[in-house]
Amino acid sequence: MGKVNLIKNIVSNKVVNCAEIKPSAKQVPGTVKVMEPQDSFNRACECVAHFDDSKTTVFGEFPKDYVDVEEFMVEAEPEHYSRLLKKLIPAKPAHMMTSQTLKPSYYISHLFSHGKGQGTEAVKSVVTKSLNDTRTQGRVTIQSDIIDGKTSPSGFYYKLGFRFANKDYNRIMQEWLEQGGKKENAPLLTGLMYLPKENIHHCLNY
Repeated sequence: MGKVNLIKNIVSNKVVNCAEIKPSAKQVPGTVKVMEPQDSFNRACECVAHFDDSKTTVFGEFPKDYVDVEEFMVEAEPEHYSRLLKKLIPAKPAHMMTSQTLKPSYYISHLFSHGKGQGTEAVKSVVTKSLNDTRTQGRVTIQSDIIDGKTSPSGFYYKLGFRFANKDYNRIMQEWLEQGGKKENAPLLTGLMYLPKENIHHCLNY
């Protein structure tokens, strides 16, 4: 197949590239590692993940070990007329609200594999790295998006143990899994997914 270049392999603990191909002894100085397949059947798996401590605001239902919750006061609003809505907006009393931000975790921003099992092994390597990092303790998130306009990778991630922060989405995924979990009819659901602590063992042994 020729040489396959996988860019940005572990840069200052910021980026991780995983490839289920044994590297040759050839090493390029800097951040690039040249990976060579041993035979024509061995192809590259591209997986890019990075340590994320940006405290991103998230919505939905997350376990306590995934988010920091903050309460804040919302000031009272007097009754007023909205020109945009063309109606009277009733007064709102002052009230408390909460916001939640993600704790430090590893975020998988790109995953593409050519061979069966390579994507699974790549995800496992990121989970293992997160487990060995005292800052993240196994927390891994991923954005599940439809790339080809026809299929969603959510079924793949769900089988590995990842979950949405939306209970309705998880219910749909569970029903799909109980009906056979076939790739071709996986629900076209997208969004941020996370790996619950109780599913880490399942993921690493999948």
